[in-house]
Amino acid sequence: MKTPLALLLSCAFLLSLHAPGARAATIIHSNDVLGELEPCGCRNNPQGGLARKANWLRKLGDDSLLQLDAGDLLFPTDTVPDLLAEQWKVQARFHLKALQQLKHDAVVPGEKDFALGFLAFEELRKKAKLRFLAANLSRKNGKKAFDGSAVFTRKTREGKPLRIAVLGLVGEALTWPPELRASSAIAAARREVPALRRKADLVVALTHQGFEKDRELAKAVPGIDLIVGGHTQSFLQKPVREGKTWIFQSSFRNQYIGAIPVPFDGKDYQLTSLDAGFDSPAESPNELDRTVLEFKSAVSEINTTKQASLEQGSAPAGGATRIQTFGACGQCHLKQFDFWRKTPHVKALASLIEKQQALNKECLECHSVGLGRPGGFGDVAQPGALAKTGEDESLQPLGPDELAALLKSLQSAENLDSSVKLRATDAIAYPMKEALSLIRKTWAPVQCENCHATGGAHPFGGAYSKNVETAACLKCHTVDKAPEWYTKSGQLDAEKVQAKRAQVSCPAGELAPPDEP
Repeated sequence: MKTPLALLLSCAFLLSLHAPGARAATIIHSNDVLGELEPCGCRNNPQGGLARKANWLRKLGDDSLLQLDAGDLLFPTDTVPDLLAEQWKVQARFHLKALQQLKHDAVVPGEKDFALGFLAFEELRKKAKLRFLAANLSRKNGKKAFDGSAVFTRKTREGKPLRIAVLGLVGEALTWPPELRASSAIAAARREVPALRRKADLVVALTHQGFEKDRELAKAVPGIDLIVGGHTQSFLQKPVREGKTWIFQSSFRNQYIGAIPVPFDGKDYQLTSLDAGFDSPAESPNELDRTVLEFKSAVSEINTTKQASLEQGSAPAGGATRIQTFGACGQCHLKQFDFWRKTPHVKALASLIEKQQALNKECLECHSVGLGRPGGFGDVAQPGALAKTGEDESLQPLGPDELAALLKSLQSAENLDSSVKLRATDAIAYPMKEALSLIRKTWAPVQCENCHATGGAHPFGGAYSKNVETAACLKCHTVDKAPEWYTKSGQLDAEKVQAKRAQVSCPAGELAPPDEP
């Protein structure tokens, strides 16, 4: 929830926008959203999300707003893993749809926006009614690839028109698709700004090149009133003035949204944290909440109907890449299994189900083991399997909900001598040790081989590692997904990491004795 001080500041800002005689025209800016439609649920008190942004914008009123984004809008990296290519394309399509619903005005492309390639970007752009601006980004043959600038008219509180010119500029040293060429941003600005000053009352450079490059631009090119930037994900809590130019950048992933009253005189700039205080009431979701749910359904559909050949677990049964999953590990390592079943890692699948993300491959990469890997699994609709008893040796698949229920029963069992039902509909409850022998493949949740590496043919071979290095944890517990593991400067907090590791580090112990003949 928002703190009393944060609420007071937000209310004061809103009142200032609508007070008699106040300047109503306002530039809303974001940068480096990295494809995030809603905040990752792995973070404590997660910030961001387009539905929250919609609720915040609604309070401002949209008649006087100019919404700008400074690039790296659609994807988190500049290349796309094969496993996620289809999903990310759907995600980008829904992101652009959401921005249209928000009445977004202009975007400067970032290098990550071309992660699927230039042709895929063009396909997405043609279907979206958004203006992408880049004056110094052209096609390889020299023809322009984007409009360089646009002039928008907004009104002040007094009703006077205010013409705002927005010039798109990108970093020439960044890696762009082979179909495109980037030239000097400073040279382009020197060419374009004088003409824009004659057309407009205010000139804004919308840039994707980084904070230091923005400072160089402000020094080199007179006539730019504001620079709204991106790429370095700088968290400028206050705008930086370079000569007569103000420079803005607002962190990343829509965690903070900037609002610039214009004309800007250095006062009343507001950075708003999109925290849970901007969530829609459960009984009345807004249009963007519904779009995010539609996106989740679309991702679930493609991930259960399109399975790449890489994802079919092609490793031989005894190969070094064979992933055994906890049912096999637990039969010998009972003491460790008994500890593990009570740790937060066991809830990793349930947390995805709660967020309707149990079929999202991007989430499952960290909430399961072996996704898309040889010897692993690919069908996210069946993240587990049970062995049938009796003479029938075929396997019974487990869907996410069924597997989550099984994991909950394992976790809530009093001790290893307790009996558990493998399915909620089963009439028979099996002793824990026997149940483990029937749990053949349970790829979710986070488990033994996430930490100890692939079991392979263990105990007869394989790449199993007894000692777990912190690096194994950091594959998923990144500064973005687990900020509580890091200091404010982004450095790993060793003391906190050790405390977290202690919560999930299995005890040493002897192997379970073999069954009596």
